[in-house]
Amino acid sequence: MNAPDVSVEEAKARLRDAFPAWSIIHTRDTGRWWATRGPLTRKILDRPSDVCADTAEELADKIRAVTRDE
Repeated sequence: MNAPDVSVEEAKARLRDAFPAWSIIHTRDTGRWWATRGPLTRKILDRPSDVCADTAEELADKIRAVTRDE
């Protein structure tokens, strides 16, 4: 998702399509990627509500890991 030919906006759109329950943020000053979700339901209240990463691909992997058992 962060390949040189994919813009930040395209990567964000792909992440939002893949993970609609998450808000996707890319910070220009640090280049970091963030994902947040909420409010959490009782079923997943003890699960992370945010993750961060250096790349869009890493962010997708982290979201998948957090939501794997949901």
